[in-house]
Amino acid sequence: MTDADAVTGFLRRHHADAVGPTPPRPDVPPADEEAQTQYDFTAERDRPGDWAPIGLPEGPDAAPGEYPERFIDGSHVGQPVLCVRSPHGYPVALVLAEVGAVALRLVGRQFVRQFRTVERVLGMVADPFPWEEVEAFAGALVNHPQLGLRVLPARMPDPRRYSPFDYDAYRQQAVNRCQNEMLKLEVLALATDPNVPTLVDGQLGGRIGEREAERRPLLVGVVKSPTPAPLPDQGFRTLLDLRPAQRTPYFRDTRMTGGRPTDLPIASWYLRLAGGPRTAPNWGIVRVDVPWAHLDRAPPSDRTGFVNRLSRWLIDARCRAESYARMPVSLDPIVRAEDALKPLFTPLPILVNRLYRQAGLFRRTDL
Repeated sequence: MTDADAVTGFLRRHHADAVGPTPPRPDVPPADEEAQTQYDFTAERDRPGDWAPIGLPEGPDAAPGEYPERFIDGSHVGQPVLCVRSPHGYPVALVLAEVGAVALRLVGRQFVRQFRTVERVLGMVADPFPWEEVEAFAGALVNHPQLGLRVLPARMPDPRRYSPFDYDAYRQQAVNRCQNEMLKLEVLALATDPNVPTLVDGQLGGRIGEREAERRPLLVGVVKSPTPAPLPDQGFRTLLDLRPAQRTPYFRDTRMTGGRPTDLPIASWYLRLAGGPRTAPNWGIVRVDVPWAHLDRAPPSDRTGFVNRLSRWLIDARCRAESYARMPVSLDPIVRAEDALKPLFTPLPILVNRLYRQAGLFRRTDL
C-alpha cells in the first residue's frame, strides 16, 4: 500500500468532511489554565496607588549589552481543514498549519539571517483512534511527496469541562498543539547563539528556564497584543493614560502551578510605542518582558535607569512604515524578520487542496 493509499484510507474510514476557519468560542480557553500567575505591583513603586506614567529621558543611551543585537520571530499559519469521526462518533478537527522561526543578527548596519526553519504540521487529538491507525496515517503523511505533514498529537479536552462530542474543544486543542510547535522552533532559534543579547517577538514564558536565563546575556520579549495583567485600578488608569514614549512602572510576575514556581520570574512593564487620532485607547501599547535575573544584575539604584534605557532603545527601533498594518505595535527588526520568514511558507490554499484531493473531496479554492 502506498503512502497516498494510507492517507486516503484513514480519511475515508473515519468519514472526513471539509471544514473551514471557525470563530473562537468564548467558553473554550485558548491555553492551559492550570497555571496561575502571582504579581508584585510594588517592585518599582512602594504602593500600586503611586503608579503614574513614566516619561523616557532622551539620554543616556543604552550601553552595549543593554540592548538586543539578535532578533527572533516565529510564525504560525493554519486553520481547521477536515473533521473526522472517531470510532465512537466524536467530531475531531484536523488543523493544517505551517510553523517556522527565524533569527536575524544586526552586524554593523545590516541584518544577517543566522537561523531559519519551517515545518508543515497537522494537529489533531489522536487518542480516540486506534493507535496503529494513527501511526500508519502519520507515517504516510510525513512521507507523502506533496504533503510532507508531521502529525502532532494533541491532548484530549478535559472531560470535566467538555463533552467528547464538542467539536470546538477538539479544534482548540489542535490549534494549541500547532502553536506550541512554533514555540519549540523559537526555543531552537534561541539555543543556536546563546551569547548574544536577544529579543523575541512574544512573551518569554515557556521559552527559557530560570537557570539558563541567569547564564545568558540580555533577553527581551515584546508582546504586540498583550492581555493586561490584573492591575489595580490605578494601574489600569496609568496604562490608559500612557502617551508615546511613556511606560508604566515595572512589576514582577511568576507563573505558579500547585503553589510552586514553574517558570522564570519576569520583570514586565507596558510601553506605548506610538499613538494617533481616532485609535482605541489601548492601541500602540506593548508589554516588555525581561527575566528578573537580568534586572538583579543592575544595582538597585540603577534598575529604573536600565528599564528606561532599554525602553528608549525600543522606542527608537519601532517600525515607522505606515503601510504596515501593525506599525504602532511593531519593531523594525521584527518586521524584517517576518519578511525573511513568510516567503519560505507554502500558500495555505495549495496545501489544503492537496489534502482535499487526497481525501477524495472536491477541490476547494475558497479556503
